[in-house]
Amino acid sequence: MKTKVIIIISAVFFTFASGCKKGFDTLNVDPNNPTSLDPAFLFTNAEFSTYSPTMETEPTVVQQFVNPFTGVTAAFNFNQVNQTYTAQTWNAEYTGTNTGATSSAGPVKLLVQILAQLKGNTARTNLYNQSRIWKAYQFMLLVDTYGNVPYSEAGQAYLNNIQTPKYDNQQAIYTDLINEVTSATAALDASKDIVTADLFYAGNIAQWKKLGYSLLLRLGMRYSKFDVAKAQTIVQAAFAGGVMTSNADNCYVKYTTNYVNPVSQAISVISNTYYLAAPFVNQLKNSGDPRLKFIAGKYANPATAPTTVPDTTSANQFGMPIGYNSATLSTAPGFRGANGSGFNYSQINYSIFGSLTAPQFFVTYAQTQLLLAEAAFRGWLPTGSTPDVYYANGIRGAMDQWTTYNAAAVIPLATQNAFINNPVNAYNTANALNLINTQYWVASWGNGAEAWANFRRSGFPALTPNPIAGQSITGGFVRRYVYPTLELSANLSNYKAAVADIGGTDNMDTRIFWDK
Repeated sequence: MKTKVIIIISAVFFTFASGCKKGFDTLNVDPNNPTSLDPAFLFTNAEFSTYSPTMETEPTVVQQFVNPFTGVTAAFNFNQVNQTYTAQTWNAEYTGTNTGATSSAGPVKLLVQILAQLKGNTARTNLYNQSRIWKAYQFMLLVDTYGNVPYSEAGQAYLNNIQTPKYDNQQAIYTDLINEVTSATAALDASKDIVTADLFYAGNIAQWKKLGYSLLLRLGMRYSKFDVAKAQTIVQAAFAGGVMTSNADNCYVKYTTNYVNPVSQAISVISNTYYLAAPFVNQLKNSGDPRLKFIAGKYANPATAPTTVPDTTSANQFGMPIGYNSATLSTAPGFRGANGSGFNYSQINYSIFGSLTAPQFFVTYAQTQLLLAEAAFRGWLPTGSTPDVYYANGIRGAMDQWTTYNAAAVIPLATQNAFINNPVNAYNTANALNLINTQYWVASWGNGAEAWANFRRSGFPALTPNPIAGQSITGGFVRRYVYPTLELSANLSNYKAAVADIGGTDNMDTRIFWDK
C-alpha cells in the first residue's frame, strides 16, 4: 500500500508540475521535491499504516497465542520485557517503523500534518473531522498501551521544530479524545466534501458517523470501573448519536495479493514456532463454537503450514498450555509430543485467518453490540434496551464477519442460533458480564490490542496467570508496556516526568488510569 500511495502521490505531482505556466514561475523550483501534498493521500496512508498487533504481543498476554521458543522471542509468553515487542506500538504509531527510526511517518505524524494543513479550510471539513476521529483512535491505542504519551506536541518536529515532545497525562488525553470524537462526529456533513480516497468507507459520511459514535462508546466503556457516572454519560451520548448497525459498518483494512496483510506475512515465515493457546482453544471447543475451524488448524508439518491444507476438525484441536517453553513443554500434563518440525498442537488456519489477504479489523459491529449488551445490563441505556438481544446480535455479527476473510466461511443462521441457545453460552443475568466479555475476547481475535484492553477493563474471561519462572512482573498479567529505551537517550527529561506521573516506575505492573 505504501508503494501504491507513492505512485499516486507521484502521479499527482507530475500532473501538477506539467500544468504549471512556463516561464519565470518555474525557475528555482525543484521538480523532485514537492512542498505540498493533497492531505487525502496522507489520510489513506494513515488508515493503512495504523498499528496491527503481532501475535507475540497482545494476543499472547490474553492467552490466545503461544510462541514457546526462547531462541526466537523471549517476550510476553514469558512475561518478560523485550523492546522488540514492547516498543512496537510506539514505533509503528509515531514513526511508522518497528525500530524507532524517524525516516518515515507513522499515522500520528500523518494525521497531525493533515489537521495542521486543513484547519480553517471550510471546503474540506469532512476530511478534517475524519482525521480527528482517526487520530483519536491512534491515541486511545497508545494510552491504553503505555499510559502517558506525547500528545499535544506529538508530530510537531517539522511543523513547530519540537524534537523532544512532552508526555501528556493519560487521563487528560482521554478527556480530550472524548471531546474530539464527540465534536468531530457531530460536525460530519454529507452535503460537504466526500473523501473518496478513504480506505474504510470511501467517504460515506453516515458510516463515519457510526464509526465515531462506536469509538465514543468504546471510550466510555473504558471508564466502567474508574468512574461509573462518567462512563454512563459517555455511553448514553454515543448510543443517542447512533452506533454501527450491521457488519457493513465495520472499520477494517482489506488486503490483496499485491498488498498483503503484514501480520499474516510475518507469521507465515516461521510458522513452526506459532501455536494457539490452550485457554483460547478450550473456550472455542467447550462452547461448540463454529468459528474454531476458521481460526485453528492441525498440520502434518508446522514448517510448511502456510502452503498446506489444515485439519480443522474440532475434536482434533488442542491449544498449547500456558507456562512452558520449548525446553519444558515435555513436562506439561498431557504433553502431545513433537510433530514434524514443531509440536503436536493447533496452529493458525493459514487458509482463512492467516491468509495473506486476511483483513485487519479495528472497530466492528460485533464489538459494538457486545459493549451495548454490557451497558444495557448495567442499566445505562434507555428503557427497553435488552442485553440478551445485543449479546445475540454481537455473536451473530462476529460469526458473519468471517465471510470478509473468505466468502466460503459461512456460518448458517441455524448454527449460530444453536450456539447462542446452548446452555453453555446462553445469556443469563447471573453470569452476564462473564458471558458478554468472553464473547468480546473471541470477537476481538485478530485485534489483540482491543482484546487486551477489554480484558483489563472487565476482568473477563477469567484467565489464570502465567506461572512461568523469570517474569518481569510481580504476578498476574501485564498491565502496560514499558517505554522504548530510545526515549531515555532522545527525550530523557520528558520521559522522567512521565514515569513520575504514572507512579514512579516504568514497568509492566503499572496500570493504565482506567484499569483500577
